[in-house]
Amino acid sequence: MPNHSNHPHALQQSSYAAAVPSAYMAPNYYVSAGILGTVVGGSAALAANLHKVQDNEMTMKEAFVDSLAKGAGAGVATAAATAVVSSVRLGSFTSFVLMVATATGVGYVLNSVGKSVSAKASGAAKKGTFVSKEM
Repeated sequence: MPNHSNHPHALQQSSYAAAVPSAYMAPNYYVSAGILGTVVGGSAALAANLHKVQDNEMTMKEAFVDSLAKGAGAGVATAAATAVVSSVRLGSFTSFVLMVATATGVGYVLNSVGKSVSAKASGAAKKGTFVSKEM
């Protein structure tokens, strides 16, 4: 068998280590995913709310506050889904389904909590039991 060690196309050992996926991801990764989710979710919410402002269904301030809340929820859901998917070893399709399920579940819980708090606050305001902390 001929010696191909001096041949330019011979297989060579690389001095670089192969990238090995790790279950640990730096917290910056999750924060970045959360920020991206916040920007995308908040922008989509604001786009929808601007139509409501045009139709006089809400004020610009209400649209902005609602968009911030929805954006924050989308950011939390995106960060949680990213953390869950990066901690398991599944195929692309299964990871995608898991990410959608996690983000949907977190979004559902956040919406439920938000509606509950909002209902309590508006109920207290209607009854006049809302106490201002002004001094």
